[in-house]
Amino acid sequence: MEESITTIILIASILLLGLISSIISRKLKIPNLLLLILLGMGLSHISVNHQPLIDFPPLFLTSIAVITLALVVFDSSSKFKFKKFDSLTISGLKISMLFLAINLVCMSFLAFYIFNLDSIFLALIFAAVISGTDPSATLMILAGAKTKLFELLKIEAILNTPLIVLIPFLLVDIIEKVGGRFTVDILSEQSLPFLQQFVTGIGTGILIALIFFRFMKKYYSATLSPLAMITAALLTYTLSETLGGNGVLGVTTAGLVFGNLYHVKHMKTLLKFGEIFSEVLEILVFVLIGTVITLPLSFSFLFPATILFIVYLFIRLLSVEIAFRKEYSFKEKLYMTLNTPKGIAVAVVVFTLATKSISGLDLILDMILLFMIYSIVISTVVTHFTKFFTKTEIKVSEKE
Repeated sequence: MEESITTIILIASILLLGLISSIISRKLKIPNLLLLILLGMGLSHISVNHQPLIDFPPLFLTSIAVITLALVVFDSSSKFKFKKFDSLTISGLKISMLFLAINLVCMSFLAFYIFNLDSIFLALIFAAVISGTDPSATLMILAGAKTKLFELLKIEAILNTPLIVLIPFLLVDIIEKVGGRFTVDILSEQSLPFLQQFVTGIGTGILIALIFFRFMKKYYSATLSPLAMITAALLTYTLSETLGGNGVLGVTTAGLVFGNLYHVKHMKTLLKFGEIFSEVLEILVFVLIGTVITLPLSFSFLFPATILFIVYLFIRLLSVEIAFRKEYSFKEKLYMTLNTPKGIAVAVVVFTLATKSISGLDLILDMILLFMIYSIVISTVVTHFTKFFTKTEIKVSEKE
């Protein structure tokens, strides 16, 4: 009983500190994500009786990671509307896919050789995760903006989230099955099991979506429908994993079905409820990331990682230039290059991967965390000079 009370006190304390950091972030007009990560890093250095102050059981950390992952994936995929495809959506998809492709080739190659990684799959995980921009962080920074450029960045953020969450876990499955070895024979042997994972994941997502959302469409309840939506996301993930499928792919499929095939009454209310529930988990995830991942402060890590981040920005600029060769001015392209904050999607991937025991993965998570901090800081600074880059003055929202 005493241990459970201690855990509850720690959770309540983290949420209280998260609320305080939210107030501070509004006053300073900066994303709350950065403060939460720094808060977690600070708490990791506090000990009581020579024991870390924040020391949750692995089962608790894994559970929080899975719940948050399922809700984030479902929320992001449900926002993808096939019928709303227009020129701006195509542009957003183009920059998302191009940036991801170049990163998977160039950044994975550089990370693999600079840090002498154990497996090329680890380098691919790194390259995939850093290719994303977080919708909530981007929408907060660009609040009140209605120009084409800002709308494009918002659309890109929404489109790339499912990809940067799905790809790393597919690669983790490969590592766990083949031990990180990269040969044609091994990959060909695993092709059928992976195909089964895809089929099972997609099939589970469609099945759960059809059952739950048809019922929700017919019998809407202000209290039960939001709970049913959250239950559907969690059930899809767990059932898919239990049946040998990919849970992330299953939840992605369920979100796509929900967002495109069903026009449930009070849809905005349902999604808003999910967002509120997710915000509580987001505070826990961002703070706990700072506690479970110890960022190396040595020159041997920070220098090559910083150089890699600079290369990452050049790749981003190259992707923007290729995608929009005759559109936008150079300042606007530079703004798109620097305004790529990482947020909850990247955070939940990092947090979930931190619960797995894979050789060499710790270094990858350290690099991703550093990239998160760099990207949030740079995008925050750039936002305050929006008028210089885009000739449009916007207000930074106080809503986080």
